[in-house]
Amino acid sequence: MTEPKQDVSSFQAVAYDKIREDIIFCRLAPGQKLSARILEETLGLGRTPVREALVRLGQEGMVFTVPQSGTYVSKIDLQSAENARYVRENLERSVAVECCTRIDQAGRDLLKGILKEQAQAVHERDSLSFFILDNQFHKAMFEIAGRTQVWQWIESCNTDLQRFRWLRTQVENLDWNAIMDQHAALYRAITSGDTDEVSYLTVAHLHLMSAEQDSVLAAFPEYFA
Repeated sequence: MTEPKQDVSSFQAVAYDKIREDIIFCRLAPGQKLSARILEETLGLGRTPVREALVRLGQEGMVFTVPQSGTYVSKIDLQSAENARYVRENLERSVAVECCTRIDQAGRDLLKGILKEQAQAVHERDSLSFFILDNQFHKAMFEIAGRTQVWQWIESCNTDLQRFRWLRTQVENLDWNAIMDQHAALYRAITSGDTDEVSYLTVAHLHLMSAEQDSVLAAFPEYFA
């Protein structure tokens, strides 16, 4: 019996989101061969949604297929990650300034709450929560500035950057407190209306990738193209 098209589409979206998440968090490691059958069993979904999800992920460059061999998770393209960082830096600098001029008490409370939760994640050395809250802090600035769609555009094309950023949380010598200090300084500049400082801090914060690149590459050399 054929499944209703709407249900198949919904299952495909679930499969796509879950596989994409596992790629970003390197649960499916760069270079790893994928088994559609194992993915079907793990996700509890049928063949069609999983295979359609893999096709979509292939179109987006997250997986690739080798004839007569199989489907593999793409390795991280450092140039792609750097280009995504460059785009994000230039967009986010403008968005952060807008956030600075538009923020209200609800926005202040939102950012402050995220910072409090992230500080707890640092205390507990909870890398997953730390990473998710890091994203939430930056996403909140876009929301406050009225640029949620811009954030969604960025998120749709920065998988290599996301994977790089996740791996940096797995490097033992990463100074999480330095990231927190930059977030706190950015919060103070935004809430005080200092647009020049906000612009400067945003660029400096997003340049951390360059400073941490060697440590990440040394720790995970096999994950990069």
